[in-house]
Amino acid sequence: MTKGGLLIFGTDKGKTQQSGTRAEGKVKEVLDELNLFYTSAPSQQHRDFRNIGNIGLDIEVKKSDKGIIKCNDTRPPEDVFYIVFLYQKSTEKSKHKPCIWFGTGDELCGHPELEALKEVDIAMENARKIAKSKGLGNLKLYPRYNWSVNCAGLSGKIELDPEQ
Repeated sequence: MTKGGLLIFGTDKGKTQQSGTRAEGKVKEVLDELNLFYTSAPSQQHRDFRNIGNIGLDIEVKKSDKGIIKCNDTRPPEDVFYIVFLYQKSTEKSKHKPCIWFGTGDELCGHPELEALKEVDIAMENARKIAKSKGLGNLKLYPRYNWSVNCAGLSGKIELDPEQ
């Protein structure tokens, strides 16, 4: 597949899931073209493509029109490989061009205090377990993160040119 073949249109009329599905479809097309074994995750589950090539490689596909990707309550894990389609609109004021980025969850997070973030993540999970098992009287608690990643600082992005 050519670089131009990876180009998809961004979100249309607020249908973000539909454009995300098109991005996943492009990755599926490449994996199938390479005759690689994989299993697909059910809808809305993390790790879109699992055990690729029977070597335990998992891929998560993300797409953004504004340079920010949402990971919801899942911090990007270090053992997952990410493929991020970035479709910032190119205007006279903006020099952003459609591009794609490949890397691990740790590279995606790109934070020097990643170990401290992992400890916070574990503490949050423990708080969930305590709240669920012991209860809090009449109070119900479900602590939840909302992780998102600003992709502006990612290095190694590859521009997608429809002519290539």
